[in-house]
Amino acid sequence: MRPHRWAAAAEPRDLGAVVHGPVVLARATGVVAGLRCVFAHADGLSLPFVLRAEGVQAEAAARQSFSGHVPLDEFGPGTWSEPVVAIGVDGDEGLADPSQSSGSGGEDAFDLDATYWVDRLPTDGRLTVTVSWPQAGLPLTRTELELAAWTPQDVLPLL
Repeated sequence: MRPHRWAAAAEPRDLGAVVHGPVVLARATGVVAGLRCVFAHADGLSLPFVLRAEGVQAEAAARQSFSGHVPLDEFGPGTWSEPVVAIGVDGDEGLADPSQSSGSGGEDAFDLDATYWVDRLPTDGRLTVTVSWPQAGLPLTRTELELAAWTPQDVLPLL
């Protein structure tokens, strides 16, 4: 695999075509992560991601997300974290930055919704998604997805 960084991008100007349905990506006691679906667009893929936690994992996720700690990429090792999502397409694999992200939670429940953008369509119809958040109890898990065949005519325009 070649290293790559999937940058956040503006939302597409169409509704896309559903090429994969909902899938659980990773699960551990008190925490689960998944994709609502995968949308294909003319110039890439949109991945609506969800993470839910309860109990001790919710408390850990909220503490990691909402405390005033130093992020991992600033001034030292950091004490703040978020789920790590890596995506693989056609031999390129790397971390993905969310285009949108919102979270809420506290001691008993934690909810995170994010959207990831892949600026390329896989030539072989395969997509690899790796997710982890060990600080909140979610182990590293890799999932291979086979995307449904689609054509540009399947993409629904907004206007």
